[in-house]
Amino acid sequence: NAHASAWHVDLESDVRSLMSVESNWEWFTTTHHELGHIYYYTSYSRPEVPYLLREGANRSYHEGMGDLIALAASQEPYLREIALLPEGQEVDETAWLLDSALTGPITFLPWSAGVMSHFERDLYAGNLPADQLNARWWEHVSRFQGMGPPSARPADGCDACTKTHINDDPAGYYDYALANVLVYQLHDHICREILHQDPHACNYYGHREVGDFLRGIMAPGASRDWREVLREATGRDLTAEPMLEYYRPLLTYLEEQNRGRTCE
Repeated sequence: NAHASAWHVDLESDVRSLMSVESNWEWFTTTHHELGHIYYYTSYSRPEVPYLLREGANRSYHEGMGDLIALAASQEPYLREIALLPEGQEVDETAWLLDSALTGPITFLPWSAGVMSHFERDLYAGNLPADQLNARWWEHVSRFQGMGPPSARPADGCDACTKTHINDDPAGYYDYALANVLVYQLHDHICREILHQDPHACNYYGHREVGDFLRGIMAPGASRDWREVLREATGRDLTAEPMLEYYRPLLTYLEEQNRGRTCE
């Protein structure tokens, strides 16, 4: 099974992860993402939380915690501390941020919140006929991602079915979309308000107060309203402002590079 996953087998202490790990950067961050799920499981597996409420505050919280741990593990100061980035090896901060954007929320959100959520609405709520699956899919891809198919697509095909969660977890990608926003709100708060560090170069490692902050969010499971939990933790309702601020240096760079150019 090439799709990584984490499991809370007995809603108690039996936690497991299934991954076909390879020694590369993608799997480094994926492993940390799955560990985020595991930490969440163990945080709310306590007598105060009924079994039926031993899950994320909402579904996106679980993915958000996984992505937050992956983001924390990709920060340069942490990578230097654990010697994955050797002394003397320089990091191109703009290239690093560009890679993060292109493998993360900047390209993912139009697809997950745009293409996937609209296609699934058509599929499940609209009872989309089988002979319209491909046509409707590519309509949404064109609208939200600005791309066309690589070649003529068969009318009786279903390119959307190549996505795992279309088959096994309806609305799963919308969870990921909300999680992308949640991640940067939590990360920004941790870096600025708890550690007093730059969110682009922040090191959680060894700081118990960060663990206490995250445990306070995870420990209630689904026993409290997710909005109240987020408001108490960060002082704000859900907002994309921290995500936009995180990538602002990249936007400034790209605006400079593209000044005077036109796109047709």
